[in-house]
Amino acid sequence: MRKRGFTLVELLVAMAVGGLVMTAAIGIIYQILSGTPRTNSQVIALADVNQAALAIKNDLMMAETTDLNSTPKGSANLSWIDYSSFESVNNTPHASIYTLSGTQLRRTYDGSMSIVGRRVSSINFTQNGQLVTVAITASGGGASPQTATVRFSAHIRPEELEQ
Repeated sequence: MRKRGFTLVELLVAMAVGGLVMTAAIGIIYQILSGTPRTNSQVIALADVNQAALAIKNDLMMAETTDLNSTPKGSANLSWIDYSSFESVNNTPHASIYTLSGTQLRRTYDGSMSIVGRRVSSINFTQNGQLVTVAITASGGGASPQTATVRFSAHIRPEELEQ
C-alpha cells in the first residue's frame, strides 16, 4: 500500500520556485517605493519650471524694452505699450519685473506681485539684439530631490510700430 504525500525533492522544488517568485515581488515593490518619491520630485520641479517659463514667455513676446544689462542676475524688467488703436491717447504702458527671492520667482505686473515659481533655484536672462534667452532651473522637494531646467528664447517687439 502506498502512502499519499509529497517527497522531499518535490517540497524543495516548490520552495525554490516560491522563493524566486517572492524575490521578484519584493524587488518590484522596492522599485515602486523607492522610485515614487524621485518621480514625484521630478514632476514637481518640471511643473514649477514650466509655470514660470509660461509667464515669462508671454511677457517677453509683448515686451518692447528690457534692461537686462542693468538689473541684478536673476531678475529682469520688461516694458511695453498696448496699442489699442493708432491714436496715441489710448496706448497703455505696462511693465513686468521678475525677481528671484530665495526659491520664489516673483512677478510684479503693473504694481501687482504674484509668485510664478516656488522652487526655482536659478534663472538667467541673456539678450542678443531682439532675442532674449532664458534658462530656469527648479528643484523638487522630498527625500531625493530632483532638478529640472528649461531653456527657451523669445523675440521682443520693436519699440515703435509703424502707422
